[in-house]
Amino acid sequence: MSRINTIEPANAPQNIAALYDAVKKKLGLVPNMVKVLGNSNAALQGYLSLSGAVSSGRLSPSTREKIALLVAERNGCDYCLSAHTAISSLLKIPAQDVEAARRGKSPIRKEQAILTLAEAIVANKGVVSSEDYAAAVDQGVTDEEALEVVANVAVNILTNYVNNFAQPEIDFPRVEVGAA
Repeated sequence: MSRINTIEPANAPQNIAALYDAVKKKLGLVPNMVKVLGNSNAALQGYLSLSGAVSSGRLSPSTREKIALLVAERNGCDYCLSAHTAISSLLKIPAQDVEAARRGKSPIRKEQAILTLAEAIVANKGVVSSEDYAAAVDQGVTDEEALEVVANVAVNILTNYVNNFAQPEIDFPRVEVGAA
């Protein structure tokens, strides 16, 4: 049971209901995490705005999902790991690539550099060494992409922390941290 009440669509104030409708159009459902965020217009709008902005960036949906899987694994968030595993399936990301991403691995050279950079950002709270950044640049990661990695890590840390704090019921096929 969720520590923070979930606001169901039928009981949501009009401004929250409108945000729920946008989520439902995109995902086909309103996940429990969003229903938790529905307690705060500012928190829900902040999450949706940042999530929408990073989804329009240069990083591919597949790469963004792999960052999300890595960050969820590192932050111990079963909810996000379950959600992003389900989304990865919808994106047709092979199961072995999902498992590899959870460990910070990719068979694609540039994507590996992105995951290594994301892992350094998470592990060091954003303080990445010049050597780690140079290694990403050496693999073709641009300044624009590096900043998008930071933004993707940030939006995923936000959702990991919301879910770890609020403990909503997982409404995706359950995947547990550490099982990769």
